[in-house]
Amino acid sequence: MKRHAYLVMAHENHDQLCRLLSLLDDERNDIYLQTDSKGDILLWELRLTKSKLQILKPFPIFWGGYSVIKGVLELLREATKGEYIYYHLLTGVDLPLVSQDIIHEYLENSEIEYINIEPKYKNEAFEKATYYHFFVEFSSYRKNKFLRAMRYALVKFQKIFGIHFSKEPAGGFHHGSAYFSISHSFALYVLNKEEWIEKTFRHGLTCDEVFMQTLILNSPFKERLSLGGKNMTTNLRYIDWKRREKNSPYTFNSDDFNELTKAGEIAFFARKFNMNRDDKIINLLVKKIKKSEGVKIL
Repeated sequence: MKRHAYLVMAHENHDQLCRLLSLLDDERNDIYLQTDSKGDILLWELRLTKSKLQILKPFPIFWGGYSVIKGVLELLREATKGEYIYYHLLTGVDLPLVSQDIIHEYLENSEIEYINIEPKYKNEAFEKATYYHFFVEFSSYRKNKFLRAMRYALVKFQKIFGIHFSKEPAGGFHHGSAYFSISHSFALYVLNKEEWIEKTFRHGLTCDEVFMQTLILNSPFKERLSLGGKNMTTNLRYIDWKRREKNSPYTFNSDDFNELTKAGEIAFFARKFNMNRDDKIINLLVKKIKKSEGVKIL
């Protein structure tokens, strides 16, 4: 039996995470969970019936900082001790749009690396990776306007004087969605490049949106990169940035149920959802998927 590993990073909304895990709970899957030690996930309450759930040691994770990449690498390191045909990165605010049967059947004989690349943001990737972005992993950074202004001013100073913390690889830096579905062989390749990843991105800004794209386009695996097109999104995710909310994608609500049902034809997963803003959409999707799997809904 060909198995999949789900790599989940979670911070808050314990009940919402439980509903996500219930949709991934399948004898063909194992789930690896990395949580933010600053969050409110009740690890001792998490239970699955079909999948193995492995919970990694929590540590502080700061949005925009290298700690996010560290979390991804920790998940990959632990999961690759087994051997899965695909490794799917999700967060606790994501949900599948289709059943596990559909996902497993589609990827049964696939050798494609499902990583999103956005060429129009190549200059942004360069700026995120090459300059030293101060204060990003300070606990108060996101809410402290002074620290954010100082970071911006120090980056501008580096630009003026041509100071670059990281050297750009021959194939350049690249940008895209942080969420991926990759093969076992590419997962091992990523871990083999961990020293280079840390050296290059440890002082960057939101480089979880840069490191995987840069790695694959500077590697032999670039020939296996998903091209997307009319059939599926490049990384199998449905994320709405057109209705973005500041630095975050749109949060789906119950009015979007038909849209998300249609999106299940081109993507396997969607983000993001927030049960504190609209619990109904989460319940609708859970019921839809469980019904398609023949699970009786009470």
